[in-house]
Amino acid sequence: MDSKRSSKSNGKETETENVVRKTIEWLFEAIKRTFTGHTKNTWIWIILFIVIFAVSVMILIFQYQDETWLFDKVVRWFIVPIFELEAWGWLLFLVFMGVQGILVPIPSELVLLSSGLIWGLVWGSVLGIIGSMFAGILTYYIAVLGGRPMMERFLGQENLDVLDFYIGKYGAITILLARAIPIMPFDPVSYASGFLKIKFRTYFIATLIGSIIRCIFYAWLGSVLYEGDLQDIINRPADVEAFIAAQAAYFNTLFYILVVVLGSAYLFYQFLLMPFLKKKYLEAEIVNASNKEKLNQKGS
Repeated sequence: MDSKRSSKSNGKETETENVVRKTIEWLFEAIKRTFTGHTKNTWIWIILFIVIFAVSVMILIFQYQDETWLFDKVVRWFIVPIFELEAWGWLLFLVFMGVQGILVPIPSELVLLSSGLIWGLVWGSVLGIIGSMFAGILTYYIAVLGGRPMMERFLGQENLDVLDFYIGKYGAITILLARAIPIMPFDPVSYASGFLKIKFRTYFIATLIGSIIRCIFYAWLGSVLYEGDLQDIINRPADVEAFIAAQAAYFNTLFYILVVVLGSAYLFYQFLLMPFLKKKYLEAEIVNASNKEKLNQKGS
């Protein structure tokens, strides 16, 4: 009995070790492909994404050390300036949405939450939709212009062929659902759509419809975050401090949910979705090849 248990245990350990080994080997090969044989322009994009990743890690570290850090920065660098600009605050919001999508590794969902906090449900939704479309179009074209070669290297041509095949069939509905489901990250979908060169018309319409649902939801969340008038406390430092301390936990919950969802989505893609799609793709290719061969035989 002990020997059987020992062999089963060793078998499980071996299986786990194989999974870890294959994961490390894949990651090593992906990194190797990503950082070799590039043009100067592609290297610029690679460096940009490395910087974004590094800043994202720094934000998570600062947030771990001080749970009010991120919300404090959103309030002082975003919400307060919008109130100070008064009628021109909406323009700053749109600019921030665009910059956030490109350089700042703060989820756009948190910015949309702030729109409801500042302007309420109706105007927060309207400005959120406009800002989302602006950021989505900007990041889409950035990915189209500079990101494809890097993704070909990192994912591998075979995996990219599989994604191209399914995006061609289900791209519109995939984007619409990714936009409409509130917890699905916004910016990665924008970049992926550009990397895979989804037709702009398809991308635009699906993003618009999905963003309406998403932005109304986050504007509502923001509107119930604080039911008082922010203008009454925004110019008093002590009141701002109290507001940050009181609302940071609620804000952080949404932030961590988004981070966990993004990480889970990557693991799901890498270990479940991509192997399944690749299998179905190869099966479809075999069927197509067989059908072509039969047609050729009939023709001859």
